[in-house]
Amino acid sequence: MPNWTIERTLGFLPYAVFIATFQRSVVAPMLLGMGQDFDVNLATITLSMSAYLLAYGLAQPVWGIISDRLGRTATLRLSLVLAGVLDLVSVIPMDIGPFIAFRALAGAMMAGVFPTAVIFIGDTISEPRKRQPAIAHLQIGVAMGLTFGTVLGGIGIATIGWQAFFIGTSVVCFVMAVYVKGMPNPKPGIHRLPVLRSFQVVLSNGWSWLLFGLVFFEAAILLGVFALVPAALETTGSSAIIAGLVTGGYGLSVLVTSQVVRKRAQHVHPHRFLFYGGSASIIGFAILAVSVNAWTVFISVCFQGIAWVLMHTTLQTWATSLSDKARAMAVSLFAGSMFLGNGAGAYVASHLLEFSGTVTLFGFATLTMVALTVVSVAAQRHYSHRTAT
Repeated sequence: MPNWTIERTLGFLPYAVFIATFQRSVVAPMLLGMGQDFDVNLATITLSMSAYLLAYGLAQPVWGIISDRLGRTATLRLSLVLAGVLDLVSVIPMDIGPFIAFRALAGAMMAGVFPTAVIFIGDTISEPRKRQPAIAHLQIGVAMGLTFGTVLGGIGIATIGWQAFFIGTSVVCFVMAVYVKGMPNPKPGIHRLPVLRSFQVVLSNGWSWLLFGLVFFEAAILLGVFALVPAALETTGSSAIIAGLVTGGYGLSVLVTSQVVRKRAQHVHPHRFLFYGGSASIIGFAILAVSVNAWTVFISVCFQGIAWVLMHTTLQTWATSLSDKARAMAVSLFAGSMFLGNGAGAYVASHLLEFSGTVTLFGFATLTMVALTVVSVAAQRHYSHRTAT
């Protein structure tokens, strides 16, 4: 086993984030093929993804409580093992109803990975401006997961089938759980707040509610609507392979942008990142509202990748500063709001795509991002001004 220093642990966390992101992103380009296997329409099979994300979001506070009790690494290992078991169960032949239920359970189990990584960073890096580069480093795992997930999902559904990916992710989860056995396992100190008091501290803060609302709508568009981009391209006649390949540009964009943020985070005011990211998202979805083809999708998802890194790392860093004593609860509720938004956005997007078409879907996304950008920039400027005085 490796010698787990804090620096080595921070360097490993993106790989854990990779498998959690891969498991989510690989499903999107396979939805139409999975629907055919279960003999259901797009909206129905999308329920399996929405249920996964809904349970993922609802389970966040529970994992925050568990991480305070067991420690960050023990929580990470438990989450990986349970998620691996549910992935294996999901490949057993069954009707669509039980399948949706098991995918929801898988989402609840995998929910401990990403927030635990963010909480670990918050515990070990005290200066908020220095946290954003570390959180941006996690986006390497996000980028890898998104790129491999969208590309391999599109190729795999046409070759080896969706079941192979669930088996593969379960194996990786088990291997990671063994590999990180000796990793540092920090817990909150004697000043740890009781569970109910942690909820009270976080939820009595008006900024918490605002931030949770912002990340809900951010995820609904930048994750939920994005998840239907491959399916939207397939409805125009493109194959699942092409849809997966061009959508993979998102991951590459996230990877490049995260490196820029790591270098510039301490020199750029957070509200500017929110403005630049929101503007990129508006451009990306406006392009798809005009036309959906392989080239416009590739250009659009590159803009959306830029938007995700600039906006989400800023909001995520903000979440780590809401409360030092109740950081695990604040980050868990933040992550829960994000994945609830992700699930709700994917569900609404699937209905808009199937019953109203791409112009309505991406036009709606564009207008929502305009409003979100205005509100988030103004709120962050006001928050920074208040905390600085």
